[in-house]
Amino acid sequence: MREIKRFLSVAVFAFLLLTVLRMPAKADGFDANFYAQKYPDVVAVFGNDPAALYNHYVTYGAKEGRSQNQAEDTAKYQAMLSGESAPQAAAAPAAVAGLPYNTYIDVDIDAQTMTYYENGQVALQSPIVSGNPNRGNGTPRGTYTIQSHIAGKRLIGPTWNVWVDRWMQFTPNPCHIGLHDATWRSSFGGEIYKSNGSHGCVNLPHDIAVALFDRVNVGTPVVVH
Repeated sequence: MREIKRFLSVAVFAFLLLTVLRMPAKADGFDANFYAQKYPDVVAVFGNDPAALYNHYVTYGAKEGRSQNQAEDTAKYQAMLSGESAPQAAAAPAAVAGLPYNTYIDVDIDAQTMTYYENGQVALQSPIVSGNPNRGNGTPRGTYTIQSHIAGKRLIGPTWNVWVDRWMQFTPNPCHIGLHDATWRSSFGGEIYKSNGSHGCVNLPHDIAVALFDRVNVGTPVVVH
């Protein structure tokens, strides 16, 4: 009887160990543009699709020691120079396996609204401030996907240097245009974008940006029209 109990204990332990080893990694702040540039070997096999790159990272990349964004890569390098252990990536929602197209972000430039459809239903809607077309900064229309999904990022440009709590880039590099919170604005919608619009990004109220960020991920379609 004692031998049977010992055998069962070993079997249960082995099963749990295998389960843990097979679990995919989690990602927090995955940047598809960085990942593609950093690891051309992955791109050669899986292509540039953000969702495919995200899935590669959580399934293989993290176990192989690959970095999910520039900040993590820099931290690893600095840790190596100082002889310390590199910081581990924080936990986040599981990888996006491929969303149906009736789940997407709709940006209506003329109406100055952002609507997030989830399984064909309106899940979130808000007024926005898009790029100022009268200064050549109009938000580009077209169909995109979320490229970078980062909580906390400094946006730096020729005439701006601002911190945003939620960054969702949807244009491929080198055109860095995305949806983000804009706490420096007191109002959204209407005709604001024609006189005091952004440099191309889609500005959202802070609470809306947080709510949207929590619902979408790398690979979520973005339709700007």
